[in-house]
Amino acid sequence: MTQSIETREQWLNAFVDAARPVFANAGYPLPDKVRASVGFTSGGRRGKSIGECWSDTASEDGYFEIFLRPSMQSDARICDVLTHELCHAAVGLSAGHGKAFKLCMTAVGLGGKATATTALAAWYAWALPVLEEIGPMPYGALTEGENSGKPKQKTNLLKVECPDCGWLARVTSKHIEPHSHLNCPSPTCDGILSVEA
Repeated sequence: MTQSIETREQWLNAFVDAARPVFANAGYPLPDKVRASVGFTSGGRRGKSIGECWSDTASEDGYFEIFLRPSMQSDARICDVLTHELCHAAVGLSAGHGKAFKLCMTAVGLGGKATATTALAAWYAWALPVLEEIGPMPYGALTEGENSGKPKQKTNLLKVECPDCGWLARVTSKHIEPHSHLNCPSPTCDGILSVEA
């Protein structure tokens, strides 16, 4: 490894710098201000997107901001997703996954559906030497483990409501299943509770 890279953001941005001539030679020069980092996309931890490019107009200092999901494990996969997001920056976000995007992705070695590209042999031809040059990413993929965020609710509470008086509560299914019907607990009502999943 000829470069001294200590953080994953330095590593990602070293890949971006190495990809600039590839994009330029393909006829899709990258904007000067592009920054890549690892982080959850706008869908959050439970979102499905593995990469996302934000417009330079959304960034206070005018950068295209690219976020890559921290659960990806392979350096090559991380960089092929990064290349997909760089295509968005190169053609502009307003192009979506339309014709301009498809032409760009093909020109830099990506194939498949525009919404879910995959690296082809042409991508590996230019990207593998870059990955060898910058060395392994200083990174460990995040898995579904312990974190400081709000814990996921372990029980699914069911809504029980009295159609007569409107009394309402949430209870676990184990408190409902043994009973064929539940009487409303309100002292002034003789209604039967209905259960909503």
